[in-house]
Amino acid sequence: MTTTNIIVTLFGFGVIGWIVWYFWLWQGESVAAAGVAGGVQVVDVTVRGGYQPASIVAEAGRPLRLNFTRREASLCGEEVVLPDFGRRAHLPENQPVSLESLPREPGEYEFTCGMNMYKGKLIVR
Repeated sequence: MTTTNIIVTLFGFGVIGWIVWYFWLWQGESVAAAGVAGGVQVVDVTVRGGYQPASIVAEAGRPLRLNFTRREASLCGEEVVLPDFGRRAHLPENQPVSLESLPREPGEYEFTCGMNMYKGKLIVR
């Protein structure tokens, strides 16, 4: 095996490791939902290669509004699904779309794109 083969192989393993970390292991920072008039918790979520923020903290028993804005042309991000709340929405590019729900029970709830590649987490306390 030549030095070039070793370098290319190590680089390939590095790229594979980065892909695994980015798509399956990276959690992102948690953002707490902010309250507005009427007791509704609100979080703005940008869709660009994933969800930003990918982890949202909210209070149980208070209405929650997630404002999704898709900032990419990728087909993967054109739908968001909150399976535990029975909600889904089409996300046109560069137009905010609000999804409202009432998280009654504490726990962790996943939200994904329609292809189940982009993943986010709603942490209800």
